[in-house]
Amino acid sequence: MKKSCQIAVLALAALVAASPFNCPPAATVTVTLGDGHSTPASSSVPVTSAPHPVSTTDTDGSADYMTISITNVYGSQLSLSFLSNAGGPAPVGNPSATVLPDNSPTQYAFPTGWAGRIYVGSNTDYRSSKIEGSLTGPPDIDVSYVDGYSVPITCSSEGTAVSGCNIDLFKQPGITCNNQVDGPVCLNPAQNIADGPAPPFFKACAGAAYTYPNDNNANVSNLKSNLVSCCIGTSCQAPSRQLVKGGNSMDIQIRNDESRAGNTHDSPPLTLPLAHKLGHHYHLPRSRVHRKVH
Repeated sequence: MKKSCQIAVLALAALVAASPFNCPPAATVTVTLGDGHSTPASSSVPVTSAPHPVSTTDTDGSADYMTISITNVYGSQLSLSFLSNAGGPAPVGNPSATVLPDNSPTQYAFPTGWAGRIYVGSNTDYRSSKIEGSLTGPPDIDVSYVDGYSVPITCSSEGTAVSGCNIDLFKQPGITCNNQVDGPVCLNPAQNIADGPAPPFFKACAGAAYTYPNDNNANVSNLKSNLVSCCIGTSCQAPSRQLVKGGNSMDIQIRNDESRAGNTHDSPPLTLPLAHKLGHHYHLPRSRVHRKVH
Protein backbone atom coordinates (compact mmCIF):
# COMPACT_ATOMS: atom_id res chain seq x y z
CA MET A 1 0.00 0.00 0.00
CA LYS A 2 1.31 3.46 -0.85
CA LYS A 3 2.21 5.74 2.04
CA SER A 4 -0.49 8.29 1.04
CA CYS A 5 -3.14 5.53 1.12
CA GLN A 6 -1.92 4.38 4.53
CA ILE A 7 -2.30 7.90 5.89
CA ALA A 8 -5.84 8.19 4.47
CA VAL A 9 -6.88 4.86 6.00
CA LEU A 10 -5.48 5.85 9.40
CA ALA A 11 -7.31 9.18 9.25
CA LEU A 12 -10.57 7.47 8.36
CA ALA A 13 -10.17 5.02 11.23
CA ALA A 14 -9.58 7.89 13.64
CA LEU A 15 -12.69 9.68 12.36
CA VAL A 16 -14.88 6.61 12.84
CA ALA A 17 -13.53 6.05 16.35
CA ALA A 18 -14.37 9.64 17.27
CA SER A 19 -17.90 9.53 15.90
CA PRO A 20 -20.65 10.06 18.54
CA PHE A 21 -22.65 7.34 16.80
CA ASN A 22 -19.90 4.73 17.09
CA CYS A 23 -21.19 1.69 18.98
CA PRO A 24 -19.22 -1.00 20.82
CA PRO A 25 -18.93 -4.48 19.33
CA ALA A 26 -22.09 -6.52 19.66
CA ALA A 27 -20.93 -8.81 22.45
CA THR A 28 -23.88 -11.18 22.51
CA VAL A 29 -24.92 -12.55 25.88
CA THR A 30 -27.97 -14.34 27.17
CA VAL A 31 -29.97 -12.77 29.98
CA THR A 32 -32.95 -14.27 31.77
CA LEU A 33 -35.43 -11.46 32.25
CA GLY A 34 -37.69 -10.85 35.22
CA ASP A 35 -41.13 -9.41 34.61
CA GLY A 36 -41.64 -6.81 37.32
CA HIS A 37 -44.67 -8.68 38.64
CA SER A 38 -42.94 -11.39 40.69
CA THR A 39 -43.48 -14.02 38.00
CA PRO A 40 -40.38 -15.51 36.36
CA ALA A 41 -40.18 -14.99 32.61
CA SER A 42 -40.64 -18.18 30.65
CA SER A 43 -37.66 -17.78 28.38
CA SER A 44 -34.25 -16.25 27.88
CA VAL A 45 -33.58 -13.84 25.02
CA PRO A 46 -30.28 -13.03 23.33
CA VAL A 47 -29.37 -9.38 23.79
CA THR A 48 -26.46 -7.19 22.81
CA SER A 49 -24.69 -4.52 24.79
CA ALA A 50 -26.47 -1.19 24.45
CA PRO A 51 -24.82 1.46 22.25
CA HIS A 52 -23.07 4.46 23.75
CA PRO A 53 -25.60 7.25 24.36
CA VAL A 54 -25.87 9.63 21.42
CA SER A 55 -24.58 13.09 22.24
CA THR A 56 -27.57 15.44 22.32
CA THR A 57 -25.32 18.30 21.27
CA ASP A 58 -25.04 16.65 17.87
CA THR A 59 -28.80 16.26 17.37
CA ASP A 60 -30.34 19.16 19.33
CA GLY A 61 -32.13 21.40 16.85
CA SER A 62 -31.04 19.26 13.90
CA ALA A 63 -33.59 18.13 11.33
CA ASP A 64 -31.44 15.09 10.53
CA TYR A 65 -32.03 12.99 13.64
CA MET A 66 -34.66 12.32 16.27
CA THR A 67 -33.26 11.32 19.66
CA ILE A 68 -35.39 9.22 22.01
CA SER A 69 -34.11 8.80 25.54
CA ILE A 70 -35.64 6.03 27.67
CA THR A 71 -35.48 5.85 31.47
CA ASN A 72 -36.52 2.75 33.39
CA VAL A 73 -38.01 3.47 36.83
CA TYR A 74 -40.36 0.49 36.67
CA GLY A 75 -38.77 -1.50 39.47
CA SER A 76 -37.04 -4.25 37.48
CA GLN A 77 -34.92 -4.66 34.37
CA LEU A 78 -36.77 -4.61 31.06
CA SER A 79 -36.20 -5.62 27.46
CA LEU A 80 -36.10 -3.14 24.59
CA SER A 81 -36.66 -4.41 21.02
CA PHE A 82 -36.71 -2.41 17.79
CA LEU A 83 -38.62 -2.60 14.52
CA SER A 84 -38.50 -0.10 11.66
CA ASN A 85 -41.06 0.27 8.89
CA ALA A 86 -40.24 -1.59 5.70
CA GLY A 87 -38.16 0.42 3.26
CA GLY A 88 -37.10 3.01 5.83
CA PRO A 89 -33.75 3.51 7.56
CA ALA A 90 -32.78 1.74 10.76
CA PRO A 91 -31.88 3.51 14.00
CA VAL A 92 -28.28 4.69 14.23
CA GLY A 93 -26.13 1.67 15.09
CA ASN A 94 -28.96 -0.73 14.11
CA PRO A 95 -29.50 -1.79 17.77
CA SER A 96 -30.54 -5.34 18.65
CA ALA A 97 -32.75 -6.40 21.56
CA THR A 98 -31.17 -5.20 24.77
CA VAL A 99 -31.79 -5.12 28.51
CA LEU A 100 -32.28 -1.81 30.33
CA PRO A 101 -31.59 -2.21 34.07
CA ASP A 102 -33.87 -0.64 36.65
CA ASN A 103 -33.13 3.03 37.45
CA SER A 104 -31.12 3.35 34.25
CA PRO A 105 -31.35 5.60 31.18
CA THR A 106 -30.34 5.04 27.58
CA GLN A 107 -30.96 6.85 24.29
CA TYR A 108 -31.06 6.20 20.57
CA ALA A 109 -30.88 8.35 17.43
CA PHE A 110 -33.21 7.88 14.46
CA PRO A 111 -32.42 9.41 11.05
CA THR A 112 -34.67 11.36 8.72
CA GLY A 113 -37.13 8.99 7.04
CA TRP A 114 -37.32 6.61 10.01
CA ALA A 115 -40.64 5.34 11.33
CA GLY A 116 -41.00 2.44 13.71
CA ARG A 117 -41.48 1.26 17.24
CA ILE A 118 -39.71 0.09 20.37
CA TYR A 119 -41.24 -2.83 22.27
CA VAL A 120 -40.88 -2.60 26.04
CA GLY A 121 -41.51 -5.42 28.49
CA SER A 122 -40.00 -8.31 30.38
CA ASN A 123 -39.43 -10.18 27.13
CA THR A 124 -39.36 -9.46 23.39
CA ASP A 125 -43.06 -10.15 22.74
CA TYR A 126 -44.11 -7.73 19.96
CA ARG A 127 -47.51 -7.37 21.64
CA SER A 128 -45.96 -5.53 24.59
CA SER A 129 -46.33 -1.81 25.31
CA LYS A 130 -44.70 0.28 22.58
CA ILE A 131 -43.04 3.60 21.96
CA GLU A 132 -43.87 4.61 18.37
CA GLY A 133 -42.33 7.47 16.45
CA SER A 134 -41.41 8.83 13.06
CA LEU A 135 -39.23 11.42 11.38
CA THR A 136 -40.84 11.17 7.94
CA GLY A 137 -41.90 14.81 8.40
CA PRO A 138 -42.00 16.81 11.62
CA PRO A 139 -41.06 14.54 14.55
CA ASP A 140 -43.95 12.66 16.07
CA ILE A 141 -44.34 10.28 19.00
CA ASP A 142 -46.92 8.14 20.74
CA VAL A 143 -47.31 5.27 23.19
CA SER A 144 -49.40 2.30 22.07
CA TYR A 145 -51.22 -0.44 23.97
CA VAL A 146 -53.18 -1.50 20.86
CA ASP A 147 -51.66 -4.99 20.61
CA GLY A 148 -51.26 -5.37 24.34
CA TYR A 149 -50.02 -3.90 27.59
CA SER A 150 -46.94 -4.89 29.55
CA VAL A 151 -45.65 -1.78 31.37
CA PRO A 152 -46.74 1.86 31.79
CA ILE A 153 -44.92 4.32 29.52
CA THR A 154 -45.13 8.08 28.99
CA CYS A 155 -43.16 10.29 26.59
CA SER A 156 -42.31 13.97 26.98
CA SER A 157 -41.08 16.78 24.78
CA GLU A 158 -39.53 19.97 26.11
CA GLY A 159 -40.36 18.94 29.67
CA THR A 160 -44.06 18.25 29.07
CA ALA A 161 -45.61 14.78 28.92
CA VAL A 162 -47.32 14.49 25.53
CA SER A 163 -48.33 10.83 25.14
CA GLY A 164 -48.69 7.66 27.16
CA CYS A 165 -50.24 6.52 30.42
CA ASN A 166 -48.50 5.88 33.74
CA ILE A 167 -51.14 3.57 35.23
CA ASP A 168 -50.19 -0.02 36.05
CA LEU A 169 -53.23 -1.57 34.42
CA PHE A 170 -52.57 -4.93 36.11
CA LYS A 171 -53.37 -3.29 39.46
CA GLN A 172 -56.77 -1.74 38.64
CA PRO A 173 -59.36 -2.41 41.35
CA GLY A 174 -62.11 -4.70 40.14
CA ILE A 175 -60.77 -5.13 36.58
CA THR A 176 -58.70 -8.05 35.31
CA CYS A 177 -57.13 -9.00 31.99
CA ASN A 178 -59.19 -11.50 30.00
CA ASN A 179 -56.29 -12.75 27.85
CA GLN A 180 -52.92 -12.68 29.58
CA VAL A 181 -49.77 -14.29 28.17
CA ASP A 182 -46.21 -14.67 29.44
CA GLY A 183 -44.55 -11.46 30.48
CA PRO A 184 -47.15 -10.71 31.67
CA VAL A 185 -48.70 -9.09 28.61
CA CYS A 186 -52.43 -8.41 28.46
CA LEU A 187 -53.58 -8.84 24.86
CA ASN A 188 -55.95 -6.15 23.63
CA PRO A 189 -59.23 -7.50 22.17
CA ALA A 190 -59.74 -4.18 20.32
CA GLN A 191 -56.53 -4.44 18.29
CA ASN A 192 -58.48 -4.91 15.05
CA ILE A 193 -61.49 -2.74 15.93
CA ALA A 194 -60.60 0.52 14.22
CA ASP A 195 -62.81 2.91 16.19
CA GLY A 196 -62.89 1.06 19.49
CA PRO A 197 -64.11 1.63 22.11
CA ALA A 198 -61.31 0.84 24.53
CA PRO A 199 -61.92 -2.45 26.38
CA PRO A 200 -62.48 -2.17 30.16
CA PHE A 201 -58.91 -3.23 31.06
CA PHE A 202 -57.46 -0.48 28.81
CA LYS A 203 -60.12 2.23 29.25
CA ALA A 204 -58.32 4.21 31.96
CA CYS A 205 -55.59 5.05 29.40
CA ALA A 206 -57.88 5.85 26.44
CA GLY A 207 -56.94 9.06 24.65
CA ALA A 208 -53.57 9.24 26.39
CA ALA A 209 -52.05 6.06 24.93
CA TYR A 210 -53.42 4.19 21.92
CA THR A 211 -55.98 1.67 23.22
CA TYR A 212 -57.55 0.89 19.83
CA PRO A 213 -56.25 1.61 16.29
CA ASN A 214 -57.90 5.02 15.78
CA ASP A 215 -57.45 6.29 19.35
CA ASN A 216 -55.68 9.21 17.70
CA ASN A 217 -55.71 11.67 20.60
CA ALA A 218 -52.73 9.63 21.83
CA ASN A 219 -50.61 10.76 18.88
CA VAL A 220 -48.60 13.97 19.00
CA SER A 221 -47.12 15.28 15.77
CA ASN A 222 -45.31 18.46 14.78
CA LEU A 223 -43.10 18.40 17.85
CA LYS A 224 -40.94 21.53 18.10
CA SER A 225 -37.95 19.55 19.34
CA ASN A 226 -36.28 16.45 17.92
CA LEU A 227 -35.48 15.36 21.48
CA VAL A 228 -38.04 13.06 23.14
CA SER A 229 -37.78 11.63 26.66
CA CYS A 230 -39.73 8.45 27.47
CA CYS A 231 -40.18 7.07 30.98
CA ILE A 232 -41.26 3.59 32.10
CA GLY A 233 -43.05 3.32 35.45
CA THR A 234 -45.95 4.64 37.52
CA SER A 235 -43.89 7.55 38.88
CA CYS A 236 -43.41 9.03 35.39
CA GLN A 237 -45.06 12.32 34.47
CA ALA A 238 -48.53 11.77 32.97
CA PRO A 239 -49.93 13.78 30.04
CA SER A 240 -52.84 16.09 30.81
CA ARG A 241 -55.10 13.94 28.61
CA GLN A 242 -54.71 11.04 31.06
CA LEU A 243 -57.90 11.64 33.01
CA VAL A 244 -57.12 9.00 35.63
CA LYS A 245 -53.82 9.59 37.38
CA GLY A 246 -51.57 6.63 38.02
CA GLY A 247 -50.85 5.37 41.50
CA ASN A 248 -54.26 6.38 42.90
CA SER A 249 -56.48 3.33 43.10
CA MET A 250 -59.42 5.48 44.29
CA ASP A 251 -59.27 7.63 41.14
CA ILE A 252 -59.13 4.50 39.01
CA GLN A 253 -62.12 3.03 40.85
CA ILE A 254 -64.13 6.23 40.38
CA ARG A 255 -63.38 6.26 36.63
CA ASN A 256 -64.37 2.59 36.34
CA ASP A 257 -67.62 3.21 38.22
CA GLU A 258 -68.43 6.17 35.95
CA SER A 259 -67.65 4.08 32.89
CA ARG A 260 -70.03 1.34 33.98
CA ALA A 261 -72.69 3.99 34.65
CA GLY A 262 -72.30 5.35 31.11
CA ASN A 263 -70.69 8.64 32.16
CA THR A 264 -67.87 9.42 29.73
CA HIS A 265 -65.26 12.17 29.58
CA ASP A 266 -64.35 13.97 26.40
CA SER A 267 -60.65 14.50 25.76
CA PRO A 268 -59.66 17.83 24.19
CA PRO A 269 -59.20 17.49 20.43
CA LEU A 270 -55.71 17.56 18.98
CA THR A 271 -54.60 18.62 15.53
CA LEU A 272 -53.82 15.36 13.79
CA PRO A 273 -51.41 15.09 10.87
CA LEU A 274 -53.02 15.00 7.44
CA ALA A 275 -51.49 11.58 6.88
CA HIS A 276 -53.56 10.19 9.76
CA LYS A 277 -56.74 11.56 8.26
CA LEU A 278 -55.97 10.21 4.79
CA GLY A 279 -54.55 6.88 5.95
CA HIS A 280 -51.18 7.55 4.29
CA HIS A 281 -49.11 4.38 3.95
CA TYR A 282 -46.28 5.52 6.20
CA HIS A 283 -48.42 7.13 8.85
CA LEU A 284 -51.41 5.00 9.54
CA PRO A 285 -51.95 4.67 13.27
CA ARG A 286 -48.61 2.96 13.64
CA SER A 287 -49.98 0.34 16.01
CA ARG A 288 -51.38 -1.32 12.90
CA VAL A 289 -48.53 -0.54 10.52
CA HIS A 290 -46.03 -2.64 12.47
CA ARG A 291 -47.93 -5.86 11.83
CA LYS A 292 -47.21 -5.37 8.12
CA VAL A 293 -43.47 -5.28 8.57
CA HIS A 294 -42.52 -7.59 11.46
